[in-house]
Amino acid sequence: MIKKIDRKIFFILYNFTVGHELLSKLAIFMTKSSSKFFSLIYFAVGSYLIYNSDPRFRSFILIPAAVYLTVKLIPVLYNRQRPFAEYSLKNLVKQREDHSFPSTHTASSLIISLAVLNINPGLGVLMLGLAVITALSRIMVGVHYPSDILGAWLLALSTHFLGLIFL
Repeated sequence: MIKKIDRKIFFILYNFTVGHELLSKLAIFMTKSSSKFFSLIYFAVGSYLIYNSDPRFRSFILIPAAVYLTVKLIPVLYNRQRPFAEYSLKNLVKQREDHSFPSTHTASSLIISLAVLNINPGLGVLMLGLAVITALSRIMVGVHYPSDILGAWLLALSTHFLGLIFL
């Protein structure tokens, strides 16, 4: 049943996107540029923390690193095919047909947003909004299922809060 719901939500978003040229272009732009944007902000804030010898630097580095390593390890144990490959759909962005679960873009954008939120709440809130848009764009361009996004969010949120407790 969950797989049916997952597939249904995917096709609603994907088909709506494919049917609207402007929305397709926006989703493609967001999914292609978001990783550069989040990386730039992450390195800028990290540099700021280093420059100021801020003790929050340790958790700022370790928590996102833990999320990234976990996201890269999961496909070794569970390799789910991407929706565009599984259903032979038009791929709106160039993407390998490798693992779909969990979404690396989604987990990275959320954990970076949460890390920045701890340093600068205003910028962090803006980035959280962009992280949600990034996650939706990954479904809209056909490279992830909604459950890939949900899994990435759960992983990032749980690692973030556990990291804050233990670091």
